[in-house]
Amino acid sequence: MWDFCTATLPNYRMKIFSYILLFQLITFLAVGQEIKAPSYFLEFIEENPEKFHLTYNDNSGKIIKWRDNELSTVGGLVYWLYALEYTRQVSNGGIRPVERIDMEEIQKFDTYSNKMKIWSDYLSYKKKLLKNKVRLREVVSGLINFATDANGDFLMSRLGLDSVQRAVGTFHMHTTTTLYPISSAIIHVHNPFMENEQEFMHRIKNENLNDFRQNVFQLYDSLNQDSLGILKDSFQFNPEKHKVYSGLLTEHLPMGIISDYNLLIQNINMRSKEVFWNDMEEEWINAVEAPLMSDPTMAKHYKHCGRLVYSTVNSVSISLYGTMKNGRTAQLTATFENLTETEHIDLALVINDFGFSMIENKEYLQKVIDKIDVIRLKK
Repeated sequence: MWDFCTATLPNYRMKIFSYILLFQLITFLAVGQEIKAPSYFLEFIEENPEKFHLTYNDNSGKIIKWRDNELSTVGGLVYWLYALEYTRQVSNGGIRPVERIDMEEIQKFDTYSNKMKIWSDYLSYKKKLLKNKVRLREVVSGLINFATDANGDFLMSRLGLDSVQRAVGTFHMHTTTTLYPISSAIIHVHNPFMENEQEFMHRIKNENLNDFRQNVFQLYDSLNQDSLGILKDSFQFNPEKHKVYSGLLTEHLPMGIISDYNLLIQNINMRSKEVFWNDMEEEWINAVEAPLMSDPTMAKHYKHCGRLVYSTVNSVSISLYGTMKNGRTAQLTATFENLTETEHIDLALVINDFGFSMIENKEYLQKVIDKIDVIRLKK
């Protein structure tokens, strides 16, 4: 989620944005509590069939597909690939998961966002910070469970830019477009040097994809080398333009096919050798799944579970897999895009309930299947 300087927004807007920003933490800590099946999603998908892509399957034979083979924006779902590349390098002995990373090395890719603050507060609460240093494993965990974009940029640096970009091929995600540092891209489109707004907007809107990525990588390289934080301290942002500027990034976010991502998490769920080899599974459990599975309710019902939620100013996405102790396995990947502000808020606040209701609540799952059938009949 993109969240610049919300503390300076008018109170009513600050509450809205803060609520959206906090929903990931709230659902993260409360995931073991009772899940309430959200009726709003059923209404939304029937009224807005052009605004979502969805794919679901489980081992009972239930399958849902809606626009799941179309190239579309996948945004932060690419962070699954970052985490897989991390576990691959751990299994090869190239990096140590317990290596201590100074938080300043991560925060230099961030500009005082709420997501970074929430993750930092969580680390403090869990006593995972030692002299402002955090284990590399926790950086990956924060990327997946809090979608902290700065963690992704840092991991590009720590794992190697080429290695992260090659992960698209390593893990058979060939339809995903070239990966780039998303946090740096967010800064790039927020006019950090306070250029003339009209000229800045015109320039960004007219950047082709290659020029956009080149400019983002230049900023990323500068931030990566900015050990004293001089460049970061020079940035200035206009919070009143947050929504307008954030919208500039939408067309440049990573693209992919969500059915491919659902197959990816199915392979993860099944512990397939397509994605796990050597000792990768062990570190995946520690870095990605442990935060969810540490909840007693989750541990009671699941063997393992993983979830990635990502949100922008006009989109929300979820990718979720789980294997339950009763033998049930399920995978869901869904993206909702081109949302109005109201739609975004309504969807974001219950996206977690939607995901877990899909894989846990057979009655709700059938309602979604029925709605998709209705949509097809209307086409």
